[in-house]
Amino acid sequence: MVVLVDHDDADARIEVLPELSLVRLTWKEPVPGLKYREIMMRLLATVRHHGLKHWLSDGRCMGPILFADQTWTMQEFVPQLIQVGLERVAIVSSADVLNRIAVDRMVNATSAGVPYSIAFFEDPSIAQLWLMDRTDAHTPVGR
Repeated sequence: MVVLVDHDDADARIEVLPELSLVRLTWKEPVPGLKYREIMMRLLATVRHHGLKHWLSDGRCMGPILFADQTWTMQEFVPQLIQVGLERVAIVSSADVLNRIAVDRMVNATSAGVPYSIAFFEDPSIAQLWLMDRTDAHTPVGR
């Protein structure tokens, strides 16, 4: 299987699996502010460029997400994400309690009418299996 590395630095790695229409974002450490926003916009450009349908966000090493970054995500990023045609988003949860609270807040603030399903996982392998499962493509899965 072909894996294209779109971005890789000390903060995060973005991989594309074209055959699966999948992008994987793996956070390597807590990433606040401008760097967080740059990585998220890089991810969005990657999804748009490749026409991807599935996003696996591995946040196990991600720390707290600043309130300003949460606000930016909801006001700037999510509206653009809605437009790119994703079908599913799998979130591998961070061990950081503040990160979990921030992610929950953002997911709960997301309109029920978004065109993609969101599910939470502890294991990235299980998350990827869910992304590839075509039996129930539009049913969100909660924590």
